[in-house]
Amino acid sequence: MEMNMTNLLWFFAFIFLAGGNGFGGLFGNNRPPMGPPPATQSELVAGLNNQSIMNELNALGLATQNNNYETARLISDQNLLMQGQNNANQINVIQGFNQIASKIDALSAQMASCCCEIKTQMLQDRLTDAQAKIVSQQAEISNNAQSQYILGQMGKWVANAPAAAA
Repeated sequence: MEMNMTNLLWFFAFIFLAGGNGFGGLFGNNRPPMGPPPATQSELVAGLNNQSIMNELNALGLATQNNNYETARLISDQNLLMQGQNNANQINVIQGFNQIASKIDALSAQMASCCCEIKTQMLQDRLTDAQAKIVSQQAEISNNAQSQYILGQMGKWVANAPAAAA
């Protein structure tokens, strides 16, 4: 009995799996299928053409998006490059200002040194002039003292009358 029951189960499974549409595939039922009627050849060609056009439009859209992305990436790269160049230029300007500032500081120190040297030279010239005047006055004093000494040693001295007066 078990064998018959197994065969019966196989039979129902076969009938159930054999075809849809109410066993139409197994017993030759010619009922029209459910759903829309089959497409004609012209409708099929038009649908394929439409699908080709849609695929080409999708490909064109994808290519446009890729071009837009590539353009945006190139612009971004260019912006980064320009920003880097701008930063380098700013660093060069700052370094140039620093060099100018250090040269101005060196010039200021040189001017102070030069000014100090000029003042020192002027004072040295005044000292030399004063010393020369002192030497000159000392020589004059010495000559006067020497003349007084000589005249004192000679006794009374009378000058001759000038030759033009006689």
